[in-house]
Amino acid sequence: MGSSRVRVQIVNAFNRPVGSARRCDMRRLRMWHRAVYILVLDCHDRVCVQRRTPWKDIFPGYHDLCAGGVVDAGESMACAARRELQEELGLTLTLTPCLTLHFEEGMNAFGSVFLARYRNEPIRLQASEVAGIEWLTLEEALALDDATPDSHQVLRSLASKGVVR
Repeated sequence: MGSSRVRVQIVNAFNRPVGSARRCDMRRLRMWHRAVYILVLDCHDRVCVQRRTPWKDIFPGYHDLCAGGVVDAGESMACAARRELQEELGLTLTLTPCLTLHFEEGMNAFGSVFLARYRNEPIRLQASEVAGIEWLTLEEALALDDATPDSHQVLRSLASKGVVR
């Protein structure tokens, strides 16, 4: 999810940029910020589910149902999504914007959601963030009791809109 030296884009409650902050300050002060989520599906419509490393600052060891992360100061949502997908999984895929969400329960984030189709490219996991991946059906992914709350909300929203089945 990027270097700790990079500053995070801080926004107001209307998603308008108001400055930047260090990631640790953004989390500690629960500042409104932007995040991207990339749902990666294979040719069988299975979801690429990541296992977070045990040393992640939030939700260590949990499952992530999407690739993604926070948006750097001055970075567009699309650029952030491409960067996060490359960093976490080593993939360069076509991204299709799907929807936007906001998360208030402790996260205070505006999220942009993208869909990507995996085509058997080599996957290179970011060892500092991703302990492993597995491909699960939509039902299996939604049934995980240790999925990060935001990625679970993203997948539920995409399923309710018929984007994934």
